[in-house]
Amino acid sequence: MTVVVDASVVVAALASADATGEWAESVLAGEPLAAPHHMPVEVASILHRAELAGEISADAASLAHADLRRLRVEYFPYDPFAERIWELRGSGSPGSPGSPGSSGSPGLAAPPGSPAKAPPFLPPGPAKSGTRPPAETHGYSYRQQVEMLRKVRRGVADLQTSRMRVERQMTDRAESSEELRRSALEALAAGREDLAQESLARRNAIEAELGELRDQAQSLRQQADRLVTASERLQAKIDDFAVRQTQGGEWTGHPGLTSYEAWYVALAEFLGAKLATLDARLARIPGPHCGFCLPPGPG
Repeated sequence: MTVVVDASVVVAALASADATGEWAESVLAGEPLAAPHHMPVEVASILHRAELAGEISADAASLAHADLRRLRVEYFPYDPFAERIWELRGSGSPGSPGSPGSSGSPGLAAPPGSPAKAPPFLPPGPAKSGTRPPAETHGYSYRQQVEMLRKVRRGVADLQTSRMRVERQMTDRAESSEELRRSALEALAAGREDLAQESLARRNAIEAELGELRDQAQSLRQQADRLVTASERLQAKIDDFAVRQTQGGEWTGHPGLTSYEAWYVALAEFLGAKLATLDARLARIPGPHCGFCLPPGPG
């Protein structure tokens, strides 16, 4: 059976080495694939942003882009699905842009695979209680969460870069230690005990440095793991904001489905296929008439 793949799954398969990336690779390697014809542009944009943010190296981004061009995917145009896409865009709560009775206009949609844009702010002004209006308060909180997630992900990238630098130093020290060990043995074989002792003394100093570097690498790895866990929790909170607003929650003003997302959904409905995505929120939004293929949850 054909599987519709969105940009988030393709990016994970091409650029992630974690469990989610492995799952995404298995999706691409399994059933025949389909996607809207704009999907490669979305993927290229996400890779570019990740490179600029320091989340992946320029070489990794270039390799992923080259692999993207080799994917065997059947691409579909917009026109045959335009009416359904336009209908799905308003699948959020009443009052959302595109919903019946809405007086607002939809903003530019963020491509799948990146945090959704925050809802529009109400103009600053006095409220009855002297506090921010509810929609503004929740929009501000949402923006804080998204900004914090960006900083946490950048922190993970910085820690990984530092750990790689320390690991390179460890490799250099290990090679030097082995070279000095050989030198000491050769000096002993030549009857130069003084040179052997000098080589062993230098080797002991390098081994002490190597131990400190191992401790640094372990500490950096643990810090990165903690930040990854924190980023997962933040992403879950961000997703929860979006789900609550589509189900008539605490704030509205952002569509249940962006036009980008609606295109993937409409294509999956038409093909009778599942939509493979990393965004579990899509499977909870009312409106789509298709199945979803999601990565396995933790544990």
